[in-house]
Amino acid sequence: TFYSERYSFYADPSDRILQFTTPEFGALLKREWEYSKGEVGHLDYDPWLGGQDGEIGKPVRFSVETESPDTAIVSMSYPFVLDSKHAPERHTVHLVLRKREHECWQLQDFITPRGDSLSYVYSLPQP
Repeated sequence: TFYSERYSFYADPSDRILQFTTPEFGALLKREWEYSKGEVGHLDYDPWLGGQDGEIGKPVRFSVETESPDTAIVSMSYPFVLDSKHAPERHTVHLVLRKREHECWQLQDFITPRGDSLSYVYSLPQP
């Protein structure tokens, strides 16, 4: 649901997004939204795609890679389709989730297909 309904979480300055994130990751998102103001911020590509162009093909597969009582890493893999001249490549993103006692899972970090951690990138000084 997060993928399909909150795809633009990284660029959508909305309190609706923040309910799905940990306070720490939410603070980093807010900082990035303020810095970028709808333009290019720390990333110059779509974090789901790992690039500026292309799209997510089907099938999209989700799997839990690791899980403990308070942390889980969910991978989302999909065929990355650049255009009809290039064969699709399998890309994977990782959603790092955290759960506090008696609360729902929340997004703690997002790892792009390039291996970039949004928590890390968004915590860097502004260029």
